[in-house]
Amino acid sequence: MKKYFSEILYLLGDEKNKLKFLLVLFLIVSVLDLLGLGLVAPYITFIVDPALIKDGALGIIIFKLGLPNDIATLSVIFGALLFFIFLIKVVIIIYINYRIASFSQYQQVRLRSHLMSSYQNLPYTEYLQRNSSEYIYSMQVLVEQFSNQVVLTGLRTIGDSIVALAIFMLLAWTNWYAFSLLIVLLGLIIFCYDLFFRDKLKNYGIQTNLASKSILKGTSEGIDGLKEIRVLGKLEYFHNQVLKGAEKLAFNQTRFTVITTSPRYLLELLLVGFVVLVVIISVLTGQDSATLLPVLGVFGLAAMRLMPIATGLSNSLTRLRYGRDAVSILYKDLLNLDKNKFIPEKIKILNSEKFISLTLNQVNFSYPSTDRLALDKVSLSIKAGESIGIIGASGSGKTTLIDVLLGLLKPDNGLISFNSSPLEEKLSHWRSQAAYLPQQVFLIDNTLKRNVALGVEEHNIDQKLLFEAIEKSQLLELLGQLPEGVDTLLGERGVRLSGGQRQRVALARAFYHQRSVLVMDEATSALDNETEHEIVEEIKRLKGLITTIIIAHRLTTVEHCDRIYLLEKGKLVSSGTAKEMLNISLD
Repeated sequence: MKKYFSEILYLLGDEKNKLKFLLVLFLIVSVLDLLGLGLVAPYITFIVDPALIKDGALGIIIFKLGLPNDIATLSVIFGALLFFIFLIKVVIIIYINYRIASFSQYQQVRLRSHLMSSYQNLPYTEYLQRNSSEYIYSMQVLVEQFSNQVVLTGLRTIGDSIVALAIFMLLAWTNWYAFSLLIVLLGLIIFCYDLFFRDKLKNYGIQTNLASKSILKGTSEGIDGLKEIRVLGKLEYFHNQVLKGAEKLAFNQTRFTVITTSPRYLLELLLVGFVVLVVIISVLTGQDSATLLPVLGVFGLAAMRLMPIATGLSNSLTRLRYGRDAVSILYKDLLNLDKNKFIPEKIKILNSEKFISLTLNQVNFSYPSTDRLALDKVSLSIKAGESIGIIGASGSGKTTLIDVLLGLLKPDNGLISFNSSPLEEKLSHWRSQAAYLPQQVFLIDNTLKRNVALGVEEHNIDQKLLFEAIEKSQLLELLGQLPEGVDTLLGERGVRLSGGQRQRVALARAFYHQRSVLVMDEATSALDNETEHEIVEEIKRLKGLITTIIIAHRLTTVEHCDRIYLLEKGKLVSSGTAKEMLNISLD
């Protein structure tokens, strides 16, 4: 439990300082509860036996306060006072519930923002170690579990515990024997219930998270690869993966729900049994019914207040144990992210340094958990305005080389220089000049305009720059065919466009963002020969105006380049013009 508590505090971060104010509010409510319940017994006694005005302690208090002696007036005064105290208590409780809910829900905002920023800035090698669905699951499901199952529940538990403690103190002062009986019965039920279900709840939480991951992974993969899966006739495999996860999720959540809702009815039975036992013991011991009535009144009202508290505490214990696995996963994830400082300082470049040259000198790189060099002593130089081709068979290291050039992968040794300065010192300047076009172009499910001006808010889009980019990328013909022009939705991943049109949208994006270096990673390899020829012609038209780095399988794709490099097993084995490299076979 100590470790669990420390993990929760770590996830709360600086927000835990706000808990002090909530604790003060909890104490105020407990005092109001004491005042309200403390006045119930005297009020009932006063109504039952008005003679206490003159003879008892109540009469002395009334006299010292200078209150009138008639019963009717005092009944109104005491009743109004009692009502006023409970009214204030209700208002404060509603306010506390608002503060608790607000605090808990804000943790979702804070954690999701923190995780999103951390995941976006993960070293590329770290990012590749996990399935993308795991990132989505942590942000979407685990953060919600932490906020609702742990933080919200935990705060209510603390508040209810303080109030319950105050009520127990009052009940002990009112009648020690009745209080002792209540504590024994209540403690026995809570202890037995918790002992029986403690391990089960923790296991249900673990199994629920595993099942949820399976559903998310199966859904993501089954939908993303629908075309290939349908052609292969393997739809049932992914359907079954989702179905099995859903069945496990339903199984565990059903049991969790039953365990969570059952204590309420057991506590109702306990309170009824308590009242019956108190009455029976009083009758058997010959106690005066007039004395018993105020006691039953206080305990009855306290029971009404304790009932939801006891139910809430029981539910809280189950929810806290159920959320243990979510907290553990989030804690380990955030601890790793924070410890390794994957969140860099945001650098706003006011005057980006123009691209002049990029040089690699004896660069080596190997992926984690492998001894094989993906890049082996690679040296090359790229100057502004040049068109560079990089060719090689599959697995030769072409994409790895591009990832290193873009600063996504950090070389094991060797030096990369941007404008004669170490790349790590100028990385933001370099990336502000480069545009990356992969084989599968990244398009969002939005309009043509928002895809070209990617990352720019609607009201900030430069219309002149937008149409210039569309014209340069030869998209005017497509624009004329779209029913709503630049405001036409392209569909998820640009499903309504052809492969060539998607590549042209990527080109338009590079033009809109005024990038001077175009990096094409097998960008035309999935296109038919005619469409590839059209895209290559567009690139040739840009020769000398921008710098192009083109990765390709085929020499014909890069024959217009100023210089071509051949990669084999991570090594640059040859370089030259297209004419010099004409006899090279990549098979």
